[in-house]
Amino acid sequence: MKELLKNWRIIVLIVCITASLAIVFINGLSYGLDFAGGVGIHLQLETPVSPEVMAVEKKILENRLNSMGLKDIPVNPYGDQYILIKVPNATAEELEIIKNIIKQQARFEQMIDGKLVASGGEINIDLTPSGSGIYKVSGGYDWIVRVRYDKDAACRFGEVATGKKGRPVDMFIDRPQNTTILMPDGTYQLLKNLTVKNKGTPDYALFSGDAGIEIIENRSLIPVIALGDMNETLEKLETYRTRGYNRVILAGDEREIPDEIRSMLEDINYTTQRMSKEDKSYGDWIRELTGLKNSPTLQFDPMGECQYDAQITGGASTLQEAENEIRDIKVLLTSGNLPVEAEISGETIVPATLGERFLFDATIAGIFAIIVVALVVFLRYKKLFIVMPLLMTGMSEILIILGIGSLLRQDIDLPAIAGIITAIGTGVDHQIVITDETLKKGRKKEIVSVTEQINRAFFIIFTAAATTIAAMLPLMSIGAGMLKGFALFTIIGVMVGVLVTRPAYARIIEFMLKK
Repeated sequence: MKELLKNWRIIVLIVCITASLAIVFINGLSYGLDFAGGVGIHLQLETPVSPEVMAVEKKILENRLNSMGLKDIPVNPYGDQYILIKVPNATAEELEIIKNIIKQQARFEQMIDGKLVASGGEINIDLTPSGSGIYKVSGGYDWIVRVRYDKDAACRFGEVATGKKGRPVDMFIDRPQNTTILMPDGTYQLLKNLTVKNKGTPDYALFSGDAGIEIIENRSLIPVIALGDMNETLEKLETYRTRGYNRVILAGDEREIPDEIRSMLEDINYTTQRMSKEDKSYGDWIRELTGLKNSPTLQFDPMGECQYDAQITGGASTLQEAENEIRDIKVLLTSGNLPVEAEISGETIVPATLGERFLFDATIAGIFAIIVVALVVFLRYKKLFIVMPLLMTGMSEILIILGIGSLLRQDIDLPAIAGIITAIGTGVDHQIVITDETLKKGRKKEIVSVTEQINRAFFIIFTAAATTIAAMLPLMSIGAGMLKGFALFTIIGVMVGVLVTRPAYARIIEFMLKK
């Protein structure tokens, strides 16, 4: 036994088992909708749509949510105007991120002093590791995402940015359209005079010497009306409505802009949304009102020349916030715009369809299956020293797969269990191949024969494993939905078997035969 424990294959197996136990103990196991339930987020589209448009809406939402790497999230349309998104076992932080991603139209615009430089469809984003970066700076982190303009946007940038060196390049996601902002007169006067001139102030790049109202009206192109006499206010709103401005943002709380005013506006067919300042800074509030994400300073004068390469930049107070912002920019710009705007209409609790009892029963059934397989193998070979390693490596394989799943924060749901069962079944097949090859007779030198026969067995095993992995890779695509969990756990199981448990099993069998 001491000699066997010195072998590197056995050492690797023991290390993997120990690491998996530690990971599961620290992280725990995350269960999916089948076993733990979750939250259902109900979306209502702005207008009823055709089945073709609904299919596009569903596809974009699936791409956004599943490319975030948080969960395998099913998106289920029903009717011609509603979508149910089931979020399994998410933390409050993950749920908030998911809601924000859902609400985004992902209409990206880059503007300089209110003039369009580029829109999302004119930008190609670099998704490689070198396409983004995070840098530690005093007081936080700066981040960049590298993009490339198409010809129209590149030449438009050269034209619009000429003579604008030192001005902010405003980058918007979902800048309000056909919208007027209504705010208390006192707030309007404050923002009319509010600017930031100190370079050490966090919002210095945002203001760039402009007043708050200038950022909203001149750079974001959103009209602002100060709430005064109600008749005069309604006249101004109606003037904008004749130009298509039928949506109103109420930039104040219920005390500053009472609900009676909101109800009155909705009664005359305005769409309203309240966005009060609360405890946000004025800079953050302006960003929220306008959809302005960041405003890096233009560092050069293009002098009318087309510029193809650019960077989307920003800052964050923590490394995690910087990583989240980079992820959100990439997700939104690569998934495309929703054809019809979707609003969150409510949330419901999604009950577990199978429950923890089913998980316990499935575990017992899995253990029983392994025992039955071991019994069949014993009846076939009549050698106990073959059965015990088979049982040990089978259990070890399950534990290591669960440890990797816990490390990757993957949910254990029905597709995942199916993937684990598939991997274990493949493992038993491989172990039988190893056993058959090592027990062949007829060679003069037994030790050489065992080694050669194991090498031959592994040629068969690697070929079979490569075939299984190749078959699973298409299911790993974003569009595969819940099948991704099945494919992922199958691939993990096959890789664990080929790299860890099969070599250990072969070494044990080889050792026993030599003895």
